[in-house]
Amino acid sequence: MRRRWLAAAALGVLAAAPAAAAPGRPSREAQRRLQEACRSYRRADFDNALKRFNQALALFPGWKTATGYRAMCRWTMGDKAGAEADAGIAAPLRPDGAESYVARGLARFVLNDFKAAGDDFRAAIEREPENAAAHFGLGSALSARNEAAEAAASLDQAVRIDPQFAAALLVRGAAREKLRDHARAAKDFGQVLALAPEFFWAHYYRGKALRDLRDYRGALADFNEFLSERPDFVEALYLRSNVRFLLGDYGGAEADLTRVIELEPKRGLAYSNRGQARAQLGDKDGALSDLRRALALEPARRDKIQAAMDPPAEDRGRSRLG
Repeated sequence: MRRRWLAAAALGVLAAAPAAAAPGRPSREAQRRLQEACRSYRRADFDNALKRFNQALALFPGWKTATGYRAMCRWTMGDKAGAEADAGIAAPLRPDGAESYVARGLARFVLNDFKAAGDDFRAAIEREPENAAAHFGLGSALSARNEAAEAAASLDQAVRIDPQFAAALLVRGAAREKLRDHARAAKDFGQVLALAPEFFWAHYYRGKALRDLRDYRGALADFNEFLSERPDFVEALYLRSNVRFLLGDYGGAEADLTRVIELEPKRGLAYSNRGQARAQLGDKDGALSDLRRALALEPARRDKIQAAMDPPAEDRGRSRLG
């Protein structure tokens, strides 16, 4: 099964070797499965991570530390209900070390208590300064609070400790995008693809960064790769239509926008941009029909849409609406 990405998150590998289980504590095998789960998640192998979290919890039901980690895994994979159920179990955890502070921090993150999550990750770092998962968690919490510069600094530490921490690279790329550092964001997403080539969502994120860098051919290649896996993802179709238009592929832009409109019939800018593509293709009637529809759906953009209906000569061949 291909992996899904709806949100940027990752886990750390447990550093210590599993100890023999005491009564009421997870067995060696349960601890081994948890380590494997964390490794898989750290490498952006989310499907296998979830499988191994489930195995660890089957061996030791009610294990709050493992449940906290699984909460983030489920959240990453888009299972909001499952993630919140796990987080509710793990949030009352009383940490006794860095690993359990990270687990509770992840649960609090899933429950949108980003400040408390950050406090837990800082407590884990105090106990284990080289804990990559704790630095990742802190970076994620800071990013969720729109403290992008601080988030990137924390994620720098996670990647320094573990240069193959694919999920931390993904989150750092997102933080750098918030800072409009598109070049380094694209580099991070490229490293994710080098480490986890099947994680196709990284093509979408890198495509957006390359588009902002005006590397339209590179962006087009990434959007093509992503859409081969998710052909009806509206935002990718819309962005690909834009780069196709900018590359002079007006037929391709029209085709993408037609699919966007089929999926979201009230998206006014899709009509206005398709109108411009149709104008370039010589379909004057189709262009005017689309632009009139855009005027009805986007009254706040009336001036721009009206200008697109009769653009100055120097603007012909260039999208005016984005």
